[in-house]
Amino acid sequence: MLTVIIHAKIKPHLLSEFIEVAKKLTADTLGRRKGCISYSFNQRQDKPEEFVIYEQWESQETLDAHIEKLKDLLGPEKEGELLPEKLLNFYESAEPILYNQI
Repeated sequence: MLTVIIHAKIKPHLLSEFIEVAKKLTADTLGRRKGCISYSFNQRQDKPEEFVIYEQWESQETLDAHIEKLKDLLGPEKEGELLPEKLLNFYESAEPILYNQI
C-alpha cells in the first residue's frame, strides 16, 4: 500500500474554486477508482487556505492510473511536472510525501 500526504497552501484568491475542484475530484475518485483505499481533502479550521490531502492506493500502478485520470479531468500536466497545470496553479506551496506501509 502507498500513502500520499500533501501539505498544501492554496492561493487565497483561488480558494473557492479549489474547494469546488477538490469536491469534484473526491466524488470522482473515492469508491470509484480502482485501487483507491482513501482519498480526502482536509481544510485547516484556523487557516482555511491550508490543506492536508490524504490518499492511500493499493500500488504505485493504481496511483499512476489516478494521475492519468486527473489529466483527463483537469487538462495536461504542467511542463516538467506529473500533475495537471490547473491543479498545480492552485498551490501557493505544496509538499507531497509518499509513504510505503510496513
